[in-house]
Parts: sequence; C-alpha cells; structure tokens
Amino acid sequence: MLIPFFYTLNVLILLAGLLGFRQGSGEKYFSIALVQSLLVLPLLACEYLFLAYSYELQIVQLVLFSEIIFGLIWFSLALRMRQATQDSVRDVRLHFLAEIIFGAVSMSIAGYLLAFHSVILVFDNGVLFQADSLIYFFNLFVLAAVLYSAWRLEQFWRSLDKARRWEYRFLVVGSYLVCAAMAWASSYRLTYLTILPKHLQLLSLLLFSGWIMIAYEVFHHRLLQRRIIVSRRVVYTFVVPSLLAIYLTFLGIISLLMRTFGLEMFFVLKWLFVALGFVAVGLFICSGRIRRRTHFFISRNFYANKYEYRDEWLALLQQLQGAASDAEVVKALGEVLAGCLYTKEIMIWLGAGNSSQGYTLVFTPEKLQNKRHEFLLSANDPLVNYLHSHAYFNSDEQEPDESWQEVKKATAPFFSSLGLKIIVPMAIGTQLTGFIGLGPEYTGAEYGHDDFDLLTALGSQTAAALLALRVAEEMAHTREQQAWHRLSAFVLHDIKNAATMLALLQENAPAHIHEPEFQQDMLELVDDALKRMGRVEQRLSKLKDEIKPSWQDLELNAFLRNCIRSIKKKLPSLQITFAGAKTIQVRSDPELLGSVMENLLLNAYEAGGEGTLIHLETDKHDDAHQVALKIIDNGPGIAIELLPDALFEPFRTNKDGGSGIGLWQVQRVVTSLQATISADNNPDGGAQFVILLPLAGGVE
Repeated sequence: MLIPFFYTLNVLILLAGLLGFRQGSGEKYFSIALVQSLLVLPLLACEYLFLAYSYELQIVQLVLFSEIIFGLIWFSLALRMRQATQDSVRDVRLHFLAEIIFGAVSMSIAGYLLAFHSVILVFDNGVLFQADSLIYFFNLFVLAAVLYSAWRLEQFWRSLDKARRWEYRFLVVGSYLVCAAMAWASSYRLTYLTILPKHLQLLSLLLFSGWIMIAYEVFHHRLLQRRIIVSRRVVYTFVVPSLLAIYLTFLGIISLLMRTFGLEMFFVLKWLFVALGFVAVGLFICSGRIRRRTHFFISRNFYANKYEYRDEWLALLQQLQGAASDAEVVKALGEVLAGCLYTKEIMIWLGAGNSSQGYTLVFTPEKLQNKRHEFLLSANDPLVNYLHSHAYFNSDEQEPDESWQEVKKATAPFFSSLGLKIIVPMAIGTQLTGFIGLGPEYTGAEYGHDDFDLLTALGSQTAAALLALRVAEEMAHTREQQAWHRLSAFVLHDIKNAATMLALLQENAPAHIHEPEFQQDMLELVDDALKRMGRVEQRLSKLKDEIKPSWQDLELNAFLRNCIRSIKKKLPSLQITFAGAKTIQVRSDPELLGSVMENLLLNAYEAGGEGTLIHLETDKHDDAHQVALKIIDNGPGIAIELLPDALFEPFRTNKDGGSGIGLWQVQRVVTSLQATISADNNPDGGAQFVILLPLAGGVE
C-alpha cells in the first residue's frame, strides 16, 4: 500500500509546479519551485531509508522514479533562481513552458522504461546494473541536474547584494549539501554500477540535513513572501486538550519506564495521578485568572503583537451599536477594555461639550465609585496639556524628557491615589474628548507599545462615536429650534396680516365712520381679525406643521368674485379686474384658498402701492384635470435672483419690511390643496403667479 502512495505523492508534487500558470513574475515562479523542493527532499530521503531496509524490485523502481522527479524539480529550482532576479515576464513564461514540455517528455520516457524495460539485479547487499542499463542513464540525468544546479547556485549567490546574502546563506549551503550528496551518490553508481544500503542510509541523512537548513532559512526569513498566522482563538481552543495530552503522555512515559525496569505502579498511586490531572484541567477551565495569565503568556511569547487588534476593534464597534448617550458609549468602551486588557484598574475621564469645563471621572473600579468627584481634571491641568501633544503618559517611562518630568512631579499624588500607570487620550485630530487610565497589570509585566497602540485605536474610535452623538444631539436641538421658529413665523405672518387690515381700517375711519356701509365693513373686518386670532390660538395649541384641508366643491369664478369684493372693502384703492365667464367646479378648502388669495393680493398691493392694478383670470389647463388661476399685477416685478423658486423659500424677500414668510406659507398651503404654484415676471411689466388647481372629481 505504501508504494502507490509514494508514487502519488511524487506525481502531485511535480504537478504542483503547474500553479505557475497563474503567476506573473520570476520571483513567484521561484517560490513555487522552492516549495516543491521542500516537499520532494524529505520524501526522497524516506524512500532511501525504505529501500535500505527492504530491497525489492518495486521499491528500487519507486526510488528511481522519485530521483527523476527530484532531478526535474531541482533543475527547475536552479533555473528559476536566475529568473527571480529578472523583470521580463515574457521570458519567464517562455522558460516555464519549455520546462513543462521537457518535464512531460522526461516523465513519459522514465515511466515507459520502468514499466517495460526494467532489467535490474537485486541482492541482499545491494543493487547491480549494467553500463547500458536504465539505472545508468537515470543517474546520468540526476548528476547533470545537480551539477547544473551547483553552477546556478554560485551565480545566484553572486547576484545577491551583501544585505540579502545574509537571508539566503542557509538556503545556499543546504542546497550545496544536497547537490554534493546526490553528485557523490550518482558518481559512485556510475563508477561501480552498484547501489549499496549503507550509501542509501548516509544519503538519506544528508538530504534531511540539507532540507533542515533550507526549511529554516525559508521560514525564518519568509523567503516565500507569505506569512502563515495561527489565530489566537485556535491556540486558546487547543490549550486544554494540549495540557491533557501532555499529562497523559507524561503518565504513559512513566508507566513505560516502570514496566521496562520491571517496576509496578501501585493502584492507589496510578489513579491518584489520574485524579490530580483532571483536577488541574478543571482548575484551568474554572479559574478566569489562570486562563487570563495563560492568554497573556501566549500573546506575549507566541505572537508578534500582544493583541488581536481586529477583534478588539470589532468588539467595540458592536458594543457601540445602539449607544444613544455618552454614558452608554463609555460603558461599551469599559466592557471591551475589561475583556482584552490584563488589568482590573480601568478608569475613563470624559469632557463635556465645552472642554473648558474640565474632565470628569465617569468609569472607575468599584472601590472608587463614591470618590469620582475628587479626581476632576481641569482643562489647564499639566497632565491635560501634556496629552494634547503626546500619544500617552507612562508613569514608568524609561527615557523621560523634561516635560515628562515636570508632569510626573505635578501629578505624582494624583497617580498614587488612583494607582495609575498610564493615561491615553481619546481624541480625533485636535479634539480631545476624554482619557483612558490604567492601573498595573496583574501579570507583573510593564506596559509597552502594543498596549499604547490598542488604547490609541480604541480611544479614537470612542472619541468619534462621542462626537457623532453630540453632533446628532445638536442637530436634533437645532431642528426643534427651527420647528419653533417656523411656527412662530406662521403666527407672526397671520398677526401681521390682521394688523395690516386693522391699520387700514383705522386710517379710513375718521373720514367714513358715519357711513353705514363703512360701519358694516368695519364690523366684518374686526370679525375677520378675530377669526385670524382664533386660528393662531388653535395652531399654537396643536404645535403642528401639518395642514389638513376641509374639502368642498367650489365654483371657482364665484369664489374669486367674493374674494375680490372682500379685499376691496379693506383696500378701496386697489383696482382688481377679473376674466372668467365659464363655470368651473374645483374641489378645495375655501378658507385655505381664501388665505392664499389674500396673501397674493396683499403682497401685490404692498409691492406696487397706490394705483396698483391686478388682473385675475381662470382658464382650463392643458391637463384636463386642472384649471389655471393667474394673478397678474403692474408692480415692480420679482427680483431675478428669486426666480423661479427662491422666493418660495422661507425668509427670502426683497420687500422692505417683509418677513419672507408669506409666499413660503402660500406654497405650503397650495401644496396641501394638491395644487401647484409658480411665479414669473410678466413681459408687459409686473409679476405673474399661476396656480394650477384640481378640478372637482380629480382629488380623492
């Protein structure tokens, strides 16, 4: 069963070179050949040992086949050593195709000869063959391959600069050892036409020695340009099984030694060892302190970095989801720090929106819960000023500067009372939102750059979350203010219109107070003003921006004539003409539509003054479901910068004393009536407004 397995491994290792099809540089081709060499050397060494202790024809054929595979791979490695220093992708690929063709032809010939023309004499003390036999030509091929490789190795070594030679020294020496061993073995076979078992044993050991040197160099200097990382989670998962395996192995060795020397392990002693072993594993599983110390030992001694920054960053990101206040953000940070750091002394200071108010201790160990107010950091504290320009403050700094010494002296009582070792700022750019303070590690180790980097990253992320939360709160407050200002503007505009009408009444009262018609108009005007005040009161009580029309079917022309009569009673000097003979039924809210007309007519009068002429007309629109209502005046027109839509924005006006609310309110009311309004300047002078109203039956 082993022989087919070895054949399969040899073929798979050789075919692995086809991965070069996906590569684009000589350096990557070299990496593939290097991996093939690392795989084929121990395999060939194992086959030599297999043959040395079991001389059979099938095993001899297997070894010869493996030597051909080795020769092809070793030849490829030597060739690609030169290609690794070249930049021509085209030449590299041409050589690669030539290698594939040569390898395929060589493998076909070797397989055919081994299967059908294998004339080999196998004895207990070796293998004999003729000068014109198969083995003779196979050894010639291997000898040619290793000699060519030795020549290429020398050229490769000379092409390296002095700095890189240090990285490749074991690779070159190990490769020369392999070349020398195979050249000696092939030369001996070609000279004496025999293969001896002791030569195979020595050859196996030499190949293993060369392989160890090559493998050490490859993995020590990462010559494959790849970094293989075993996750901390994998290591932690295997801690308990590994401890159990070590214990059982130790117990098995003791039992084996005692049995070898004829000793007997007492029943009580044997099962006592077993019980104590399981107790030790149980303590490890149940003791958080022991587990954390184990984690710390693994992180400090088996990894380049003490922390898995990606995991801690994602953990904080997950904790911050849904945090709606500063307290929740600080709590999330504290939980993440408690889970990844090797200390229980974690403190967090947080500043208010205005940093001049100082920084309050908001997250502390339980023993300091009632003393938070005693450790306020003022905005001008020397420690705060120091952290504005430094990434951290370490009380055990090994190379302190003058500024550190001043801060250390000023804050010594502060650090001593809290048991602090380091403080790191939580900052985004120049915006300092708070600080993270840590006490000593319970492992007894000193804080290093890994700790500072982790705290800086988590502190920056927390600062960003705090600033985003505060900006969101400010925007919400601003929206509330805007909503109140918007409501105030509506109220102000309604009161202003009512006041304008009452002012006109007061102005005309001395001359017309005795006229019955004027008295009637005066009562109607006062009644209208009171209704306006009622609407203002209702709107203030609801505090809503939404406008809900009360739909009715209206005859538009009749409604507009009533509006004209009403406004002319208030403004006798205003001249209004109307053109709309046909009956037009619309569905609208008469009160809201009346307020729109009053606003537009009053705006036209205020813009044009005495002698203002306004023309109203209605007509069917191109859309069969709408009617067009036009309001045209002979006033000064609309400023170009306000057209076509800017004049409908709030607080945009070019009228002296205007609030910029009227037309904005008009547009909102028109929109609530499922209509549209547009404005433009009339070619003959003045302004023109067009309202497109839905006909009756066109509104649901």
